[in-house]
Amino acid sequence: MIIKQILVLFISLLLSLLFITKANATCEMTGEALNTSNGVGTPVNDSDIGVGDACNYVPDTYQVEFYRMSLCTSNPDVAGEAQPDLSSCVDMLAETGATTQVNIVGTTETSLDVPDFTIPAGNYPYMVARLSARLGIKHAFEATTPVAWANGSVQDPGTYCWTVNNVLTGIDNRDGQITPFGTTVDAGSADKSNMQCSNVSTDVNNAEFSYEVVYVNDDNGCASFDFNDGDRADAGNVGNGEGISRMMQSATTSATSCENTNSILWTIDLTTPLVVTETSNFVLNFRTTDAVSIDFNGGAITNPMIVKVGADPIQAYLTVN
Repeated sequence: MIIKQILVLFISLLLSLLFITKANATCEMTGEALNTSNGVGTPVNDSDIGVGDACNYVPDTYQVEFYRMSLCTSNPDVAGEAQPDLSSCVDMLAETGATTQVNIVGTTETSLDVPDFTIPAGNYPYMVARLSARLGIKHAFEATTPVAWANGSVQDPGTYCWTVNNVLTGIDNRDGQITPFGTTVDAGSADKSNMQCSNVSTDVNNAEFSYEVVYVNDDNGCASFDFNDGDRADAGNVGNGEGISRMMQSATTSATSCENTNSILWTIDLTTPLVVTETSNFVLNFRTTDAVSIDFNGGAITNPMIVKVGADPIQAYLTVN
């Protein structure tokens, strides 16, 4: 009846349509530099469909904060229910009101220590995590052409760009959206990029975490938030099962609007239930793939202009040995 040890959880930060439709591109690189030579308004090249004003890449560092991680014997998030039911869940990381922060560096696997836990032997067809709705990205890149940026007005372009913590952005780029973390800014319309650029290569060492809030699942944004069930959305097949996302305002209560969304309940109906035995071992690791969206201004005139880097949604994987 034990299963303590270290928990093997792979959180793969992959591009998906879990929360909202976002840029669906993979950045083309020229050597180690981001290829921005495809046009001022469409500077980046999608390796699958051609040029555009946004693409996705591996972030230097991705920051996620977890409230809980659990295995469940029954579905904790049933369609049509106003609230989740977590009564069948056994915690690997229990709710305390505080978060456990993970800084995932590039594609390397990053370990996370958690307190000792016990999981009874048995079959677990569901896994669930509650994570903060605020996701952090620290990233820098070299571009093949000078890139402009904005800080109230357009600033001189440069080929080295890095994130700064100057604005809070929202998943739908909405300006003025009140959240538990602050009020969002539409970096494009406000002429306030969350990146700066220069021609000094060492300036990338000034990179800071920039934060984005995921507060809605519906592609149409906050105006279409379904207050009846925390804007619950089916993410479809996520590789190891069917994913469900629900916006939350507390450990057990669904959010009723973008304004009170502080966390996301992410449930997977596993294709193959996890089988826990008396000798199961757990090791907790994290890695990323294309989890940063690099967004440019499609209306730029003189130079490509960076608008923001945003945090693309996550998928979760658990392996028990």
